[in-house]
Amino acid sequence: MKIELARHSGFCMGVRDAILTIVEELNTAGEEILVHGPLIHNPQTVAILARRGLRTIHTLDDIDGKTIAVRTHGIPIENLRDIKARSRRYLNLTCPRVSRVQGLIKNYSGKGYYTIIIGDRDHAEVLGLKSYAAGGVTVVSDIADIHSVPGADKYIVVSQTTQDSDQFSAIVSELEKRFVGVTVFNTICDSTHNRQSDIRDGIARNIDALVVVGGRQSANTTRLAQMGRECGIRTFHVETEAELSGGDFRGVKHVLVTAGASTPGWIINNVMERLYEIQYGNSRFFPGIIVKLLDFILRTNILSAAAAALISLFALSFAGETAGMMFPLTSFLYIFAMYTLNNHFEMDSLLIRNPVKYEIQNRFKHALLPMAILALGVCLYLAARHEPVVALVYLVSCVLGAIYSTRVVKRIVESTGIGLLERAYNLKNIVSAFGWLIVTTVLPLAAAGADTSSFLGACSFVFALVLFRNILLDIIAFQGDLIFGMQTFSTILGVRSAGRIAIAVSAAAGAVFTVTALSGGKEPFLVFLANLAYFAAVYFRIRSKNYFIALKYEMLLELNFVLFAALYFLV
Repeated sequence: MKIELARHSGFCMGVRDAILTIVEELNTAGEEILVHGPLIHNPQTVAILARRGLRTIHTLDDIDGKTIAVRTHGIPIENLRDIKARSRRYLNLTCPRVSRVQGLIKNYSGKGYYTIIIGDRDHAEVLGLKSYAAGGVTVVSDIADIHSVPGADKYIVVSQTTQDSDQFSAIVSELEKRFVGVTVFNTICDSTHNRQSDIRDGIARNIDALVVVGGRQSANTTRLAQMGRECGIRTFHVETEAELSGGDFRGVKHVLVTAGASTPGWIINNVMERLYEIQYGNSRFFPGIIVKLLDFILRTNILSAAAAALISLFALSFAGETAGMMFPLTSFLYIFAMYTLNNHFEMDSLLIRNPVKYEIQNRFKHALLPMAILALGVCLYLAARHEPVVALVYLVSCVLGAIYSTRVVKRIVESTGIGLLERAYNLKNIVSAFGWLIVTTVLPLAAAGADTSSFLGACSFVFALVLFRNILLDIIAFQGDLIFGMQTFSTILGVRSAGRIAIAVSAAAGAVFTVTALSGGKEPFLVFLANLAYFAAVYFRIRSKNYFIALKYEMLLELNFVLFAALYFLV
């Protein structure tokens, strides 16, 4: 079964800007924010934002002195005036495309034009548009409604921004036949038009199934599903991946996935992962078993732990020290224990952000959790065999890593009121990179008595490698992190700036590593610079895409450690 993601999927420009604005307000305002009607037509996103302090209201009875946000669909002008007069401040998050239609209606109504709106009469956007038509208005949902349009000297015709383009053209054609003085503005958003075009193109290429992801109250999403059904395509309109069943796709050869303008990327990714799971579940071929095994190794942190052991071997070899198994084993146990314990403490958010990983972690928790605790104990036992200073640093690293994501620690950090401390705590990519560096490289080299040049070269390379990996994982999870309020390089600085930092750090570290390798007669180790180049190539590949399958790119990142292993044994 071929699985294809439509070119235009997920947040449109207006929704993206609204989400970015409201998330920034929730991060900094320190107060509850009210929104008149659902901010967007995606219940999962609205529910998450509600837990962060965005409360949806349906009347304006209790808004005095409060902060009010205007939804992306816009609201009636009388409600907007009321909000301006009574609120302490208001955030107008109306989509610019909707605002343009409001302005057109207001302008032409003032010139004596009668307004005809082509759209769904009960839709929130249309209700708002009607309020700007001072010269009279009729909503036309289909050709049969044209008879209700009264006589007038001149008309302005606009469309709901999420209207079907074919239906709009058909209604306009009929209006122009029946009335004179008709001025038409095609105000259908490009985003809506592009999504509908993607489906038409898919049907022309003989897709035999269509999956539309988005809220059932979303007009543009519902219309996408309707298009599929009208063309006789097996169509599934789902809000989450849980609604997809493997049996529904038996015999399907080509499925197209698209999403409404209010659907965030992390939900699209979850649906794509579920479809790939169905694909391999329905397959009787051996590759399906391999993918499932790789998925299990990836989601249970075994691959990350193996990478940590490999890094310790590399660091000791670069320093010219005997690479026994005690340090690599300690690194393996530490990373496996830390990731498993922290996943356990964050299961609630994992359920929404990464349901595939949640399912594996939850299904095997009775084995994974005891194994993590045992791994932590063995790690401490091995660490205790070193000199006191090294053993103490191991102990501190284990304790801090194990309790990092607990509610107690989070409350303690929040209670300090120190913004810099909170920011440092929340930047998990930095904290994690230092954790990896200390356990896999610093402590093994310190215990082995490595020379300063080798120590500096190995540490700079390992820190850059792990930081680049962590930043790329953040970029993959960007939209989910943004909505959940998680602070990472990507959410604070943006995807491009985070990528630039990763590349700059890698370039600097690569230079230090090169100098130390050349000065120490270790030229063969320079081949490991290919690992930094690999991550850079993945970054530029990710940056060129709007949405991508998280599982695919997470595996792509971790496969860099397979390259790392090959280079290690080669050198």
